[in-house]
Amino acid sequence: MASNKPVLILLSLLTLSSIVIIKPSHAVDFPMSKPGWKIAVYWGQNNESSEGPLTEACDSNLYNIVAIAYLHVSGNTTSLNLEDHCPLGNCSALASQIQHCQSKGIQVFLSVEVDAVDDPTSLAQYLYDSFLSGKLGPLGAVTLDGIDLAHIEDRPEPWDELVRAINGSTQDKKIYISGAPHCSTSSLDSAIDTGLFDYLWVLYYGPSATCEYLGNNDFTNLLNSWAKWTSKPGLVNSSVFLGLVASNETSAASYGYIPPEELKSKVLPTVTESSNFGGVMLWNRYYDKKTGYSTEIKDALGTKVFECARQVLASRRFNSLLAKSV
Repeated sequence: MASNKPVLILLSLLTLSSIVIIKPSHAVDFPMSKPGWKIAVYWGQNNESSEGPLTEACDSNLYNIVAIAYLHVSGNTTSLNLEDHCPLGNCSALASQIQHCQSKGIQVFLSVEVDAVDDPTSLAQYLYDSFLSGKLGPLGAVTLDGIDLAHIEDRPEPWDELVRAINGSTQDKKIYISGAPHCSTSSLDSAIDTGLFDYLWVLYYGPSATCEYLGNNDFTNLLNSWAKWTSKPGLVNSSVFLGLVASNETSAASYGYIPPEELKSKVLPTVTESSNFGGVMLWNRYYDKKTGYSTEIKDALGTKVFECARQVLASRRFNSLLAKSV
């Protein structure tokens, strides 16, 4: 009796040919397109019982970028401060959580809190070797997607040299670079002029009262400040984020909280007109988890988080079925 296996194989291939093949890839290979701006969040500065593990943040269906905070840098000294997220002080246990987030198409950054920079090249090499190369480092053998320069004070540090050094630390992969200047500072201008920032989340919250929203239904200062930031020549090809605090608690920030409804009705209609608007960055996962801020604004931003993960899963299923068919 003639075998019907070739016929079955042909039918299987014809059926599978209707499935769109999408090559699985690293998280950074899935750029978001407008509409569908991103939501970024800081994680790591509250205890595990209240903030939750990194995997929980990534499984929340809310964020496109998670910045692990912080690696503190002062001259030649570095120290990783993640509250009690590292059992017995061993942060390498976070490696599997980081990889879990990346498998979902979520970018994971290391946020670096810099007091002073002695040698930008040496610091950039340390960051690459320890967090970006896949070699064993303080967070285990991880390949993070990028570096976030946080808590940038208005002081004459060589930020431009540091950004260039981070960008040039390897030719093997794209290293994403973000910065988090306060809306009132100009300390990153020399670094911005390099054109190397992929993301810049401008902080509209903090201890001062200059360009933040002060709760008086007057957004003039904020919107004027935003226009100046987004018009900087070095940010033409960057994504500029509105940096917001997710709670009105004074422990979160002294000034700057914008209620979600006011953000959606009074702020987003204007800031989204900027061609380089990239989304919203929230401080932080702990407060956002308490208030549900990102949940309130997600639809207004058109944020899509797990599209990449679904594409990867579909591709893997296709490859598995194809292998079984032949």
